Amino acid sequence: MTAGCIYVDIDDCLGQTARMFAKVFEQEHGRRVDLEEIESFDLGVSLGLSPESLDDFMKSVHRPEVLAEIQPMTGAVETLAAWVDRGYEVAVVTGRPPGTEEVSRQWLTERGVPHHSLTFLDKYSWSEDLFSGSRAISMEELSRRSFSLVVEDSAEVARRLASVLDAPVALLDRPWNRSSPRPEDELKGRIFRCRDWQDIGERFSRP
Repeated sequence: MTAGCIYVDIDDCLGQTARMFAKVFEQEHGRRVDLEEIESFDLGVSLGLSPESLDDFMKSVHRPEVLAEIQPMTGAVETLAAWVDRGYEVAVVTGRPPGTEEVSRQWLTERGVPHHSLTFLDKYSWSEDLFSGSRAISMEELSRRSFSLVVEDSAEVARRLASVLDAPVALLDRPWNRSSPRPEDELKGRIFRCRDWQDIGERFSRP
């Protein structure tokens, strides 16, 4: 019997995805964007892209060769390993298009990320061509699962999860989730802003 199941997002929770996306943006558009400049989760807003250009960009950054090069977040693997040692299961839940399943599984294995499952969740309502042949579950389906803790970086997703799951949400502090109203102020006692993985591990050593 497990101690519980912990939901962990991939992008900008386990991997430094925004840094890689900024690198691709500089290569394709010739303009450098620092991480702190990405103040909106909507990359169309943060990068100044039209809806058409954003759609093309999202297809570009979800190529296997791009996703494979994302670097892990400092402290993530160690924190997950400590939870597993204490009897918890780690459920990786991502909003990536399901077509990225092979490279996502490969990345988790090659980076030594402790986990027991990988689930694709329809978090962002991707365009139809990105989500064609979708094997992603809905938020309603996810709500029927039991978690001890959720680790997310999207403020909006954190709000939605806090409203449908009976679990605290650790919101990893990122530039795009700092704008007001801050979700941890709106949902006191449900969402907890954490500065990094060390902070998460110390606050939730036994979720």
